[in-house]
Amino acid sequence: MRKTAVLIFTLLLSLPLFAQDALVDGAWLKGKLGDKNLFILDIQDPGHYHRYHVPGAINAPYGIWRTSKKSPKSGMLPPQKRVEAILRKLGVSNDSTVIIVATGMGGGDMAAAARVFWTLKSMGHDKVAILNGGLAAYANRFGGKLEAKANKADPTNYKAVPTKALSADVDAIKSALNNKTQLLDARTLGEFSGVVGGGKGQRSGTIPGSKHLPFDWFVGDDGFIRNKAASNTLFKASGLDSSKDGTIHFCQSGNRASLSWFVDYAIFGNKNAKLYDASMGEWGKQKELPIETRIKL
Repeated sequence: MRKTAVLIFTLLLSLPLFAQDALVDGAWLKGKLGDKNLFILDIQDPGHYHRYHVPGAINAPYGIWRTSKKSPKSGMLPPQKRVEAILRKLGVSNDSTVIIVATGMGGGDMAAAARVFWTLKSMGHDKVAILNGGLAAYANRFGGKLEAKANKADPTNYKAVPTKALSADVDAIKSALNNKTQLLDARTLGEFSGVVGGGKGQRSGTIPGSKHLPFDWFVGDDGFIRNKAASNTLFKASGLDSSKDGTIHFCQSGNRASLSWFVDYAIFGNKNAKLYDASMGEWGKQKELPIETRIKL
């Protein structure tokens, strides 16, 4: 009996300080504040961050995680060296468990958090999760304390191990059209059907054969990302199979579709789910690529 107890104790010591799913709530976070390997990444704009944030959180506004408007391909995943430089400056180490915190004001905030989640996963960082419901739920529903003082951490020598397994490009979409891979358009119905146009020089419509499932349907009125059962119902209602791995998610510029990708990857467990970063902002401008307009005016 004593040997068994010693063995169990030894196994417990060998486990990480804590483990977490891809989604955590305010109660979980409250219980983990102060853990040395926990890195709370606040993606609010600086003005909101300096008014209120989770104690110990470090600000990294959402905009820094995407290429600038001056870039030839704006709003995309930045190069590896730039992402590494950001993480090093923030104080994230390769051993850090990163918890991404958005304000929590609906689907847009959860999509932004999902986009940063995808960015870190694309850099090979496994220990990362999203605070479900964001800062609003943490404070209002779980009674989490807030602070206003800015926090900083010592720089690190973070080294990314990037992977392309979570990304899709034009060639991947072309292959998908031939092998009937699921394509999920996470934009509005107007954009999907072709009634609402895209940017300058972009054709209206969607990628042929894609299914429509708006990204914000995955967030309830309470600001929380919906659970597996509810998300599966949404997939079925949209003609999608949640058990199929390898679905490609897209929108206009890879922001909104990050949320549907997150549900597919993290909640359904489909580790080959992919995000088409350039999305319709790229596809719609290349006239040689096929496009489908559901409603023609």
